[in-house]
Amino acid sequence: MPLFLINTGMTISILLFYAGYWFRFRNNRLHRFLNSGGILFNLATAVYLLSLKYLGEGIEQSGVIPNVERLYIDIHRAIAALTLILMLLMGWSGFAGKKRFHRKLHFIFLPLYTLVYLSGLFLFRSSN
Repeated sequence: MPLFLINTGMTISILLFYAGYWFRFRNNRLHRFLNSGGILFNLATAVYLLSLKYLGEGIEQSGVIPNVERLYIDIHRAIAALTLILMLLMGWSGFAGKKRFHRKLHFIFLPLYTLVYLSGLFLFRSSN
């Protein structure tokens, strides 16, 4: 069940990010709303994941089993951490009105977030 919740939260997040990207020129209010929702779902899922790892019994004990060697998991986590920083910069620059910076980050953030999302789907499996 924990892996299902993690994958569901991240799936909702990426869908909101791409829907927000779609509305970037059509409806700025909807763009902000959808991307804010994507940020919130991502952060809530990340907090849940970290609480499983550090506050709970651990990732493996809760039923999330890696499919690959530890090196690939560490690379995934490092890229995910970088993507988290980019996501927060995207949110800040969008709300602060830093349009040029915000638009340039789209070209880095969305492909990187998609890579992290897809790799997360394949790097882990549920033991339950």
